[in-house]
Amino acid sequence: MSYITRLVDALLGREPEAAPAIGDAAVRARIAALELDLRERDQRIATMQKEYGALDVAARRAASGAGQDQLEQMFKKLAAPLSNLAAMASLAEAGRDVSAADLVSLFRSLEKPLKAAGLESLGNPGDSVSFDVALHQRMSGGAVSNGSAVVVRTPGYRVGAKVLLKAMVTAKEPAHE
Repeated sequence: MSYITRLVDALLGREPEAAPAIGDAAVRARIAALELDLRERDQRIATMQKEYGALDVAARRAASGAGQDQLEQMFKKLAAPLSNLAAMASLAEAGRDVSAADLVSLFRSLEKPLKAAGLESLGNPGDSVSFDVALHQRMSGGAVSNGSAVVVRTPGYRVGAKVLLKAMVTAKEPAHE
């Protein structure tokens, strides 16, 4: 007795010994119907897989496009301050004076959109902080251990929990009396 015949018998609730002979036209028709059902299911599965693949590609494109849009918006906000910075750099290279107040103003105008985008400063020059190996890098001098007092020399930066650049620090000088 063939596998398909046993399958048909099981589907019809027949006992194996009560199964009609394989030559029976009703059994052949039932087998043909089952095979057709299987082919149709396979085609539906293949169609669904193609649709899923297309949806996955579309979702990736949309996510990438959204990221590009965010970057473009941030760059638009940075374009004017960067243009001013380029002009100041040209003036300085030509030997002309650039005021410190203009540089500070320019820095602050660059800082605002970056902060709005999630960029966070890790300390300011001169700040006294506790050393954290995840956030700080010792510049030079003696050993510095976690929790010891240090002074920020150049700030670092992070976005969320990801540290992009560690703050450069030096050991804090003991107070002289």
